[in-house]
Amino acid sequence: MPEAADESDPKAIETARRVLRSASSVAVLTGAGISTDSGIPDFRGPNGVWTRNPEAEKRSTIQHYLADP
Repeated sequence: MPEAADESDPKAIETARRVLRSASSVAVLTGAGISTDSGIPDFRGPNGVWTRNPEAEKRSTIQHYLADP
């Protein structure tokens, strides 16, 4: 299958459908935009988790975890 298929090509769509159906698992990697469009807050934006709670960002570092697991 080519890296980028023509989305209007029925054969390419059917091939993708077949590959997905036969897979034992599928991983979808996306950027922050897909979650924020769904209403899930990001980390650094104006209403982000770390913006609203800077302590949460500090607690998410490996240094903090190693100091206080």
